Amino acid sequence: MSAASSPKKRPRSRASPKYFFIRGLAIILPPVLTLLILIWIGNTLYNYVIAPVNTVVRFAVAHLKYGDEIRTAGSLVEPVPGLPALPEWGRNYRVSHELDQQLKSVYGVNPLHTRGTVPEEQLLNDRFLHSVYVPIGKELEPQNYVPLDDYNLVFKHLRPQPPPTTAIGLYMEVAAVREFPTQWHLSLLALSITILALYFLGRFLTARLGGWLFRWFEWMLNRVPVVRNVYATVKQLTDFIFTEREVEFNRVVAVEYPRLGAWSLGFLTGDGLRECVNSAGEPLVSVLVPASPMPMSGFTVMVPRGSVIDLELTVDQALQYIVSCGVLIPPGQAIPGTDIGDNPPPLVEPLTGAARLPK
Repeated sequence: MSAASSPKKRPRSRASPKYFFIRGLAIILPPVLTLLILIWIGNTLYNYVIAPVNTVVRFAVAHLKYGDEIRTAGSLVEPVPGLPALPEWGRNYRVSHELDQQLKSVYGVNPLHTRGTVPEEQLLNDRFLHSVYVPIGKELEPQNYVPLDDYNLVFKHLRPQPPPTTAIGLYMEVAAVREFPTQWHLSLLALSITILALYFLGRFLTARLGGWLFRWFEWMLNRVPVVRNVYATVKQLTDFIFTEREVEFNRVVAVEYPRLGAWSLGFLTGDGLRECVNSAGEPLVSVLVPASPMPMSGFTVMVPRGSVIDLELTVDQALQYIVSCGVLIPPGQAIPGTDIGDNPPPLVEPLTGAARLPK
């Protein structure tokens, strides 16, 4: 009795809704994921680098340029009865000595003690608005006062969230809009300051005193039980990424690993260790064998130089092959006339009549 022939597998339909859905998903996912990764990198850079430096820049400008605008209650004059009550403030405000003297010279000293002498629109004129001060802070008895026009600029026009609760916080918002045309200019300045700071920090740490301080800092970190483990791992990773010695991945090779007859893709990184070469009695080379689908991990093996096959692949093509677990075959490497996905070969050859076991 002849062996039963295996049923022929029907080819997959190329016009099914499932095929078009998967095809569309495969087309749209790479650009979307790329955009999401770039947005995540940009947000991380902004939140942990640019935004803190922005805060430092605005704080410095607020102190250096606007520090004199902040007045204490003792350096100002309480409103006389002739001055009007202001909307939202009532009579809880102060005026500068210059404005007080100017009003006395215009209206006279005695009339200013009569209510209603100075109309509200006169006091809130743009000419006097910077000389009228309102309190800021959470104290029951306010200590700091700022000009009313600066206060209105922040709380009525900018409306930052959360709102500032100190005079310096208010002028940090004022500095952001008055000293910089746009937020991009401020962010560009912060990025430039960060790059310069890293440059000078690198120069300082390469000097003798800086190197000693850095070694002392590392010695302190290595004494903390939990921190030392995290720091050691992060330091190894950063040293590998930012080391000045470049790891050459220019040669893509195939090596029999993890056993004879099983070929793995790898990157030739250099020669083998001397003691291993002496023990093997022949030249050895080091090959990095990345793991699928995450090529950041893998194994480094030393194999005889003659057992390595050079492949006509670029590093990018090799990484695509590894990440896709062999699905994306580079151009020129596919065997023509085969479609493993549609008609996979049998793992074991079917038994013929002569090879069948007796009953």
